[in-house]
Amino acid sequence: MLRKKKRLVLLVMLAAMLALAACGGSGGGGSDSKGGANSGNGGSSSGGGDQAAEIDASKLPPYEVILMYPGSPQPDEKLVEEAMNKILKEKINATIDIQPIDWGAWNDKMNLMFASGEKADLVFTASWNGHVDNVTKGAFVELDGLLEKYGQGILETIDPFLLEGARVKGKLYAVPTNKEIAASWGVLVRKDLADKYNMDFSNVKTLADLEPFLQIIKENEPDVTPLFQSSTQTLVGYVNGYDNFGDPGVPGSVKFGSTDPTLKYLIEEPEYLENLRLLRSWYLKGYINEDAPTSTLQANETARTGRVFMWPESLKPGKDKEMESTIGFPLTQIEIVPPYITTADTTNSMIGISRTSKDPERAMMVLNLLHTDKELLNLLDWGIEGVHYVKVPGNDNMIKLPDGVDPSKRAYNHGSQWMFGNQFLSYLWENEAPDKWEQFRKFNESAEPSLSLGFTFDPSNVKAELAVLNNIRDEFTAALETGSVDPDEVLPKYIEKAKEAGAYKVLQEKQRQLDEFLAAKK
Repeated sequence: MLRKKKRLVLLVMLAAMLALAACGGSGGGGSDSKGGANSGNGGSSSGGGDQAAEIDASKLPPYEVILMYPGSPQPDEKLVEEAMNKILKEKINATIDIQPIDWGAWNDKMNLMFASGEKADLVFTASWNGHVDNVTKGAFVELDGLLEKYGQGILETIDPFLLEGARVKGKLYAVPTNKEIAASWGVLVRKDLADKYNMDFSNVKTLADLEPFLQIIKENEPDVTPLFQSSTQTLVGYVNGYDNFGDPGVPGSVKFGSTDPTLKYLIEEPEYLENLRLLRSWYLKGYINEDAPTSTLQANETARTGRVFMWPESLKPGKDKEMESTIGFPLTQIEIVPPYITTADTTNSMIGISRTSKDPERAMMVLNLLHTDKELLNLLDWGIEGVHYVKVPGNDNMIKLPDGVDPSKRAYNHGSQWMFGNQFLSYLWENEAPDKWEQFRKFNESAEPSLSLGFTFDPSNVKAELAVLNNIRDEFTAALETGSVDPDEVLPKYIEKAKEAGAYKVLQEKQRQLDEFLAAKK
């Protein structure tokens, strides 16, 4: 009860402060108070507030909405688009063009699109993917006015923590996925192999506790990688226990649970070096894939092959069961860092409207439907009923694969459902808990809010330094965190180079802004 009261107090303070920050801004109007007053619990599956019902589609000219997100193109993508278009044409006289971009090419594609003015409408964005930097560059449309006119369904169903945490200087430039507002951190593991060797994970509390299980796989399963990592998905990066405010590329973090607002430079912290040494020993023992520092693959793409035992993930209730349907193997999850609510967690999956959109109003209408229209969202999430899935008899909200479909060869299986709309409207797979969304609610309530919840760093004063620091980070981090180099030799070079490039200047600027944020919060 105490924790619930603490979250409520934080929310009221955060909403009030951001509402004040938004005063005088263009297009922002009263959207802060509107979002707070009308927003229901994030677990609501209501379709209420669907503005499409009030829109006369016959008076709208045809328009194609381009949806871009990082992921793999699917063989049946066009079939799904056609099914979605039947709904969109009827409700808002629009069609959709789904354009997934491979993860390895995503950042370059986005930078080119924003720079060249190439048309796009709905674009995935996240705090960890340079959202604030892109906002400062003018890449996204400010959404408060559009939400008031065409996004009432979003305002009525999304958890207010998500919308308030996503604001940049009091304004909203992207709508978060309506999902859990907290995250825990750990690993996913193939359950069939864990059962085969009678593995007991109940006492796992630290990264070092994972080693005996990796050793078992290495010694007994020669065709399976004990721990899969890539240049963008490392165990040290996921399970470090620090709040980096959504952007690991900017120096300055606070340890989860700490009441001390003094920022730490993570790469100088003793536990960071300790973890790097551990991963180095695992790499030398052959527990980690050799191509880890250069690989741009996501773990779920590789795990589908059956040649991976364990990989790092952000966790939530039922994450293992959710991923089973994508990967095709039974999974179990091991939590190492308990649930916590940070600004990064409220902004780690969002959809913005690109400045290159030719019709932002129509883009918002589509986004609103993805938060309110259950049929449309599940088409995007899972494909076409009877083709890509079938309903479980007696449960209209639970699905399974059609008979005879090989889980590893599904024609529509992008695995990116966490990026889109209102997850509480998404069907559950038959292996998932029927009360999954209730578990989400309890998970959110159990999480400890960060003292800096709602803080976003404005990089304007240190953009030159950050550009260099990001290049230096790219040079060192993947090699260090995958264990492919000796940290005692390489980490000091990284720290020295970062300091010379202005890391402490950035850290001081970030500390100044955080101190001002906390002072205003009081």
